[in-house]
Parts: sequence; structure tokens; C-alpha cells
Amino acid sequence: WPRGIWNAQDGRTIEPEALDRLDYFISELAQRGIWININLHVGRAHSQYLGLPETNSSYDKIAGIFTPALVDAQKQFARDLLDHVNPYRKVRYADDPAIAFVEITNEDSFFMWNGDETLRGLPEFYENILRGQFNQWLRQRYASDDALRTAWSDGTEPLGQDLLQNGGFSERNSTGAAPAHWNLEQHEGCRASLSRPRHLPGDAIQIEITQANETEWHLQLTQGGFALERGRYYTVSFSGASDRARTIRCSVGQAHSPWGNLGLSRRVDLGKEWAEFSFGFVATGDDDNARVSFAFGGDDAPVYLARVALRPGGQVGLADAESLAARNIELFQENESQPRILDRMMFLAETEKAYFDEMKRFIKEDLNCDALITGTIVFGPLGLYAQSDMDFIDAHAYWQHPRFPGRPWDQGNWTVEQKPMTNFPNEATLFRLAAERMAGKPFTVSEYNHPAPMDGQAECVPMMASFAAAQDWDGVWFYTYSHSGDSWDREHLSSFFDIDTNPGKWGFMRAGASILCEGGMAPLGPPRAVPFVESWDHLADVALFHQRHDRDMLSILLDRAGGATRMGMLEAILIPSFGDGLLTTGAPAGDTPELTWNVDTEGRGLYRVVAPSSQVYIGHAERFAPASRGALRITSPEFAALTVTELGGDTRLLVTACGRCENTGMQFSADRRTVGRNWGEAPVRIEPVEGTLALPKGRWECHALAPDGSPGKRVPISYEGDKGMLILSGDHETMWYYLRRQSR
Repeated sequence: WPRGIWNAQDGRTIEPEALDRLDYFISELAQRGIWININLHVGRAHSQYLGLPETNSSYDKIAGIFTPALVDAQKQFARDLLDHVNPYRKVRYADDPAIAFVEITNEDSFFMWNGDETLRGLPEFYENILRGQFNQWLRQRYASDDALRTAWSDGTEPLGQDLLQNGGFSERNSTGAAPAHWNLEQHEGCRASLSRPRHLPGDAIQIEITQANETEWHLQLTQGGFALERGRYYTVSFSGASDRARTIRCSVGQAHSPWGNLGLSRRVDLGKEWAEFSFGFVATGDDDNARVSFAFGGDDAPVYLARVALRPGGQVGLADAESLAARNIELFQENESQPRILDRMMFLAETEKAYFDEMKRFIKEDLNCDALITGTIVFGPLGLYAQSDMDFIDAHAYWQHPRFPGRPWDQGNWTVEQKPMTNFPNEATLFRLAAERMAGKPFTVSEYNHPAPMDGQAECVPMMASFAAAQDWDGVWFYTYSHSGDSWDREHLSSFFDIDTNPGKWGFMRAGASILCEGGMAPLGPPRAVPFVESWDHLADVALFHQRHDRDMLSILLDRAGGATRMGMLEAILIPSFGDGLLTTGAPAGDTPELTWNVDTEGRGLYRVVAPSSQVYIGHAERFAPASRGALRITSPEFAALTVTELGGDTRLLVTACGRCENTGMQFSADRRTVGRNWGEAPVRIEPVEGTLALPKGRWECHALAPDGSPGKRVPISYEGDKGMLILSGDHETMWYYLRRQSR
């Protein structure tokens, strides 16, 4: 039913045939022991069908949190669906044990990736609603304008000395190509030139663009080399214009790898008339080599800049025209004082939490739904606060998510970096996920993947399953089984995330289930709760963490844990908590797995987990033998993933091994970062793993399994006494070796 569950004629009611298909589908899944997650808001823009103004975010994201009419529409849909009786199961969705989870909304928060920019650009209708709620919140917090003015003036600092050089562009470099101290960056064939035409003011520069693509940062004017202090307030000011309406982006970040943002990234709307701009921000880190950047790719209209400055200080508290009585205090002002910023963040956090708490109450109490309820994924400490009263905490992550340098999701213009996570533990998404838990709450990851056609994608499932088991997570879902609506007989990879035809991922699912779901690996040990603050009553402190670290829960957790490191999290389970937190009982010491993850001097990583009933080896072949004391020797390929898992006891073993995985005829670029639209065709091919594996004591019978899991040809095992050696070979045409212990 490709148009979804809604009636295509009116868009406001549920289509009976679509609902019947959903009923039948759920019934068939339940009969096979597959339980259901229902997400109440993923790809729906209720505003479109309610006659409301268009929001500025896809699917009413953010606006749906605070707009009463949109919240009511979400409640009505929840009632229509969860109150519905499935005729095939003779039970309401709300009462059906097969409906295991209900999510309120997908990836939706004031604190999501572009939340600040979305809030600054709200259409007037939604801006007025949120401003009214903000003013009401302030009236309850402050007795008068004088009290508010006093509070918001605390800690303000007058503008200090300019940290930039040649902000008026009058000094020239020796080459004359750019003003002194400034750098014109041109990437991916984009071209621009700098000049000072006579018609411009004396302190202005013209940026003429001769070749641009759709990516802003491919053309930039930057100046680096100055220092920022974490937690200090700074103001960037400049004048700008263009020959027609266009946008540029002003940001402040690192002038060195990894080029991280340091507190400012603002869209700037330019027009024919010169305009003054002033943006304040709090530096999110100490850095001796920061830079200011003006990114102007994506449009070939010229850009005019003048009087660029970056100074410490410059905060403003309550503006002269603002008043509690008039209810006209803006949610955002430029150059805000620190107390004003923190008040806004606390207001947004409390507003968001009230939305999720009320939706949960409605589903639980008004609809009497028995399913476990969560709100959305964690977006930093304030996002975690909003989720703190849900039944469980959820998160999403991807390693090397595809990038689209032009149009979003352009299937002909994308890249996936060839970086196996095994080689980059200091960048690994798994540690970030580990820091997004909350003491006393179950934790799940409902979207995760290492995208095709990455050469190292076979690491995805065994690494996630073993890390989740070691950290005692409660559930993992890989995104996604299939995006295909009708190609049920497809036998090749056709997208980044589908696992249904991907042996590098689907081939490890049985081993992953054994490790995570069937007790194949115990947790590392008792968790250690790391208090952020004494309680949620200290919301201002949580807001300050969010301001300093943005959504990076990991950096907060490691700071609060007193010098803990990422790799230290492999030895202990660190869980963020509020107050003392709740601790669970760890595994007995004898069952604790041995988990190591390191990179040698040549940059070759090895991820290794050894537990009584499972083993995981991922990384470079040369490192397997030393790490296993000779029990596992791999001769090829150079990078591989291998698991050994018990299947219901120590009499049956499954060995799963795979190197690369790709379609026949895939047409890679020279750097192997993309295949564009040239994904190739069936059959999917794997790089077989060659080597030897020492088996547990006893006599074993081994069969190579066919692609459908059925037993294939017998695989010989060599013995020295009672010690067997399994020979892994491409000649067996398999990634699965099924072993059964012979009776003595």
C-alpha cells in the first residue's frame, strides 16, 4: 500500500483497505513470534491537512511538540489506531501483547541536529505560539521586569579587543590573491575570486563566484589562528549584501582536524541592501587555533562583506522594548547574556518534557495501552531529561552515514568513507551510544548500521551485538530490513542500509542473536552510575552541560567520571544518572567476557571479544594469530570479521566469517567511496575467509552451509590427539561452518 495508511482522498482519515492489510500483517507476524513497534509520528505533516500554515521542518518536526492543534492531531491518530480492534486477532491494538512498543515521534526534539536554526526561523504562526508560552513561563519565574533585567544582566561582559586581523580587508597578501590573514577555500572544482571594486565601501570586499555546486562549504572565506576559551561569550559582527537574495553561513570552529564547530553556525540572509549582522555565542571548547568562516557555495550570486570582527563579550540581557507585562520577550535575541540563554534552554526542555509526558499519559491512561512507551531518541542531556520518565530510553547511530555533497539523498551523488570502525575506536559511535543511557531505565538502539558498499561492513552486526551484550543493553534493531516496496525477489544490494540481501550483515544475524539475546556473552560487570547533577531540580546545570557539550553525552560522562576514557568503558559500564542512580547486579566474575579494542602503530585495528560461549574477532588478518595465541590464523583477506557461537549448548557451534561483500559488476570510483547508481547486479559476492581455527576439545563433524542455511558439503577437520583444527577455505563456498560434537 505505497501511499501509506492515510486515505488518499481526504488525507485525514485512515484508509480501510490499508488498515486491513496492516491488521493482517501484524497477525501473521505475531503467529511467527515477531512482535511489533508502532511509531505514531514518522512521516506525517498534520498541518497540511488541518489547514494550518506550513511549518519550516519536515513532517512538522519541532512544531508538533508545542502547537496545541498538532498535538491534538497526534492524539487523535493514536486513538484511531490503538483503539482499533484487529479482526484477525480479535483484540485492540492497545491490548495486544504483540504490540510490544509504542514510540511517540521519530527523531523529533528542540535539541535535534538543526533544532536551534529551525526555532530561529519558525513561521509567524508558530513563532507567536512559542513566544506566548515562553512569556508565560517567564512570568511564573520572575516577579517583575526589574527582577528579570537584573537576573539576565548577571555576568555580562563589554565588547573586548578584536581577535581578527584585517577585518576591513585593506591589507593585501604578497600574492594579491586574497586580503592579508584571510584564506579563500575552493573545493571540488568550485571557483571564486576576491576584489575591491571602487563602488564598494573602503572596508568591503567582493566575492565573485564563477563555479559553484550545491554544497556551501565548497567555497569559503576563512581566517584562523586565534584562541577561544571554553565557556566564554564571543560576538561576531559584519556587514553583508548581494546582488539578489541569497544565503551564506557564518560559523566559528576549529582551524584544524577534525574541523569541529566551536559554538556558532548561523544561516545569513543577504539582499541588495547592506545589512548589519551580529551573532553571539558561547565557546564550546578551548582552542588555540580557531577560525571564523563564511561559506557561500550553493549559489553563484556575488557576496559583499565588510567590517568583520570577532570580540569577546558583548552580551545583552533584557532588551529595552521587551517587557513581561507586554508579553513581547523574544525567544531569541542576538548577543544574549548567559542567564538569558540558560532560561531559554530550560524553558524548551520543560516544554518538551511536558509534551512527551502528556503523550505517554494519554496513551497509558486514556487509551489504556499496555505497550512499553518511549518518546524519541536521546538528543544530549536536555533531550535525556525530556525522556527521563519514559518506560525505556532509545537511541540511533550510524557509522560513516552516506554524505550527499549536492542534493539530499541524490542517489547519483553520494560518498561513503572507507573507514572500518575497528580502525578508529576514538571515533566509534558505540561509545557515544553507551553514554546516552540512563541509570534505572532499559536501553535500546532502534536504528544502527554500517552502510554498503563499505569494504568493512561485515564488522557491523558482530561488533554491535557483542558491544551491546558487554554493556548490558536491552535491544538492538538494525536499520533496515528492506526499503523495497515490491522487489521481493531481489537478490542483490540496492541501497546503503538494506540487510535482507546483504550477507555481510544478514549472514551474521544468527551469531548476533546468540551473543546478545541467548546469553552468549555476559555483561562486563556491575555498572557504575555517574551522576550529572543531584536531581532534575538542577535543570540549570543540565542546560549548562548542554550548552558546553551540545549533544555529546560522551564528553560529559567522561568528564564527570573523573578522567575515565573511551577505552576504559570497555572495562566498566558507565551510566549517566541523576542523583545516586540505580545500579543493576553485574555478571559473576567467572563469566565476564574479555573485550579488547586497539590499533597498532600502522593503524591496523583489532576488536576482540572472548566469552565462554562466543568469540568475536574483527580486524586485520595479521593481528588475529597473536591475539588468539595461534588458535585463529587468517591468511586472507586482509580485513575480516569472524565469530564462533554456541547454538543452544556446547555441542553445536556456528562459525561465521566474511571479508568484503558486494554485487557482481559494482562500479566503484577510484577511491572506492561511491558507486553512484552503478550498484551492479546479482549474485552478491563475498570475499571468503581463508585460514585455520582451533576447536574445543572433542571430535567434531562440520558442514558448510548453503546460502539458505541448509547443510552442504562436509568440511574435513584435522586432529592432533583430541585437538581439532578447522580449515577455512573459499573452496567450501560458504560463510557458515556448522559443527556438531560427536558422541564420545
